[in-house]
Amino acid sequence: MWKLGLSQLKTHPRRYVAVLLAITLGTMFLASALLVTSSAKETTKQMLGATYANADLLINATQDAYTDPESAFYDHLGGLEQPGNLEAIPGVAEVYPLIQVATGLVLPEGSAQRGTFDADADFLLATNTPADTSLMATPVTDGSLPKAHSEIAIDTTAADRHDLAVGDTVTLRGMADDGEKDFTVSGMIDTSGDPTAIGAMTAYLTPEALIAFAGEHPMYSMGLVRVDGDVDAVLEQLTNALSGVATVNTPDVEISESLVDTFGFDAITVVLGGFAAIALLVMMLVINNTFSVLVAQRTKEYALQRVLGATRGQIRKSVLAETLMIGLIGSLLGIAAAMGLIFGLILLAQNWVDRATFAIDANLVWVGVVGVVITVIAGWLPAARAMRVSPLEAMRPVAAITVESKAGIVRVFFGALLFVGGATVMVVFARHGDIALAIVAGAVSFIGVLLLSILFVPAAAYGLGWITRATGVPGKMAQLNSTRNRSRTAATAAALIIGTTLVAMILTGGRTFQHNSDQLLATNYPVDVYADLTNIDANDSQRLEEIVTAMRNITGVENAAPLQPVGTVQDDNEAVLAGDPAQLAQISAGLTDADVAALQEPGTVLVSSGYQSDTLTVDTTDGPVELNAVQSDLPSVTALVSDVTAQELAAEPAGTATVWIKVDQEEMHASEIQDLLAALAANTGVSATDFESPLMMRGVYQQAINTVMLTVVGLLAISVLIAFVGVGNTQALSALERTRENALMRALGLTKRGLRAMLSWEAAIICAVGALLGCGLGMFYGWAGSVAIFSTAFEYQPGSLEMAWPWAAIGGIAITAVLAGLIASVIPAHRAAKLSPVEGLATT
Repeated sequence: MWKLGLSQLKTHPRRYVAVLLAITLGTMFLASALLVTSSAKETTKQMLGATYANADLLINATQDAYTDPESAFYDHLGGLEQPGNLEAIPGVAEVYPLIQVATGLVLPEGSAQRGTFDADADFLLATNTPADTSLMATPVTDGSLPKAHSEIAIDTTAADRHDLAVGDTVTLRGMADDGEKDFTVSGMIDTSGDPTAIGAMTAYLTPEALIAFAGEHPMYSMGLVRVDGDVDAVLEQLTNALSGVATVNTPDVEISESLVDTFGFDAITVVLGGFAAIALLVMMLVINNTFSVLVAQRTKEYALQRVLGATRGQIRKSVLAETLMIGLIGSLLGIAAAMGLIFGLILLAQNWVDRATFAIDANLVWVGVVGVVITVIAGWLPAARAMRVSPLEAMRPVAAITVESKAGIVRVFFGALLFVGGATVMVVFARHGDIALAIVAGAVSFIGVLLLSILFVPAAAYGLGWITRATGVPGKMAQLNSTRNRSRTAATAAALIIGTTLVAMILTGGRTFQHNSDQLLATNYPVDVYADLTNIDANDSQRLEEIVTAMRNITGVENAAPLQPVGTVQDDNEAVLAGDPAQLAQISAGLTDADVAALQEPGTVLVSSGYQSDTLTVDTTDGPVELNAVQSDLPSVTALVSDVTAQELAAEPAGTATVWIKVDQEEMHASEIQDLLAALAANTGVSATDFESPLMMRGVYQQAINTVMLTVVGLLAISVLIAFVGVGNTQALSALERTRENALMRALGLTKRGLRAMLSWEAAIICAVGALLGCGLGMFYGWAGSVAIFSTAFEYQPGSLEMAWPWAAIGGIAITAVLAGLIASVIPAHRAAKLSPVEGLATT
């Protein structure tokens, strides 16, 4: 029966080209979703976890262990002079304590620049080199890492600013004692992508050389581990050994936890993982939908084979051979196409996204298996149907399924049950934040829609077809054809329903995700740049005003506002700062109008969202004062009071003054932030070590979001292609199935132009119905998905989530869908019109 299967492929190549294309596109979509997910995760790891991305395991000290020089944490990990005891654990190849020391890179003699560390030196983070260079996140671009204690490897930013090359001599200045030491540049490294380094210049020294700048007991909070063996086993042993003083994670888990801390959920895994689940459903529907167009024709073929003497076992074997071959070929083509497509998209994305990385997903093997299995199941159904009835009965025309028919009643019952029940359960799970269960329920409801489509899509197409009746006979016949073969109409519309639902859902969810995540980032990182003026007397208001004025005049700074220390939180020692509420709101997007109004009330202090009490006791130089506490939306913010309240406290400034700074760009590259910080330090006399830039972290997370959205756009392009080809497939198969019918109409007087117009109007009607239905469903599913994703992050209550409805884009989808239907009908209509009536009537 393998020969029979091969003969089927040779006899009806056009039919199998359509099926092969459906399988290829379906597997390509699922494979692309997996590749995009793995690539987005790797890209995010390279951005957010630039420091530890290449490690097998990451050790993070607890706050108490990090601040205690006598902590067991330092005994376990070791220091610059002696290793710790963790390397004795089986499977641990190296433990690399990441020690970063603030130093000054002395400017070349005669330089006109002003340093960012002090007057004639730039701020530079010096780091110890690991034994194995694979642990480094910044590769060597020229020369080599230092081997001698008199050598140094500097990053490209420092090399460009100081006009350095391998072999040149540089001078480092210590922070503690201003001691200086000369080094020979042994190599160049890439600029660090570490978001916590705020774009600072970096360099590598041997551990022995770094001792001169690190002091006797250098403090650090992170260690990288290289594993030679079972990572999970080593993870468990390190966790036990470091219990109470540090946490141990893989880089992937660390990134996931950082996303959870920022957004309330793992944005990458949830969004793209959900997309992969949707892609699996789409793959199943696309392949099965294409086979459904062939059901009637294949049923008659199998029945004819049985009349001619073929046994049921032989037909089963031929179907198995046929579907296995085409399923395997289509799946391999789809996986190969997905790898080429996503690799190309990643190369393109590197123009906009730093560190965009292509990563292979091991689950691609299962994509091929799933593709073959779905193909076999989809092809088996018509064979099983033909074998359940007698050959003569199977040769009869298949009765149309209507609401009144037995099959129609069953479809209405189960379709309505799946759609209503699935949609209801989806909404319930979405409101409770159960994303995985909401996706499953949504898939169930969508299957219910497809079951019902054979009943209501033809009726909807007939109703919409009244618009085409004015075009004459072709338009009237197109309207009638929409209900004459209900299965064919529903199958054609289903291809577009799948595509438009997916596109509308992602557009709705994506726009909402971007809108709300922007707000969330503004809340978590409410200030672009701030400076703690540790070397400025808080009582020197004239000097403080001079610094603020100088900051405002620097290119790139939109505004700056001073905050005076007025006391500390009782029992917490956290600073309480005073400033002009209106001015602070102009600088921080996280401060709302309600916050400003609350601050302007005398005797009020603004606290973080996690503060529970209605009052806050502030220790001032004149004694404790109790203030009314108002919660802001900010999860972490220094307690703030207005200038008016500060005057009522009648307390002298005690502590460190702070300046909040707003930049004039919404997004800035790390190098641009570094240049701005250098300018701020150079023009104000404030040390570069006093500046912090939440904008850097906000930018890194924003870039991660943009990476997700960019890759999703790539997947949307594939889904549009699938919808387009799906319509073309069903149109081509429909024209092939109706060859004799079209020839008969030609013989009865219908012109070639009339036949082409009829097929085109029919495609336009069906595509319009599919697009309208798909857009409506897509927006509904997009809303439910947004609720599910953000319910955790925003503690969702009805009406609290701000939806961003893409009405213009949805309208564009509907118009594009109709045009796609017209374009897809061109080739089948041309082929049908080109065939003479005699040749068409002779077709079997």
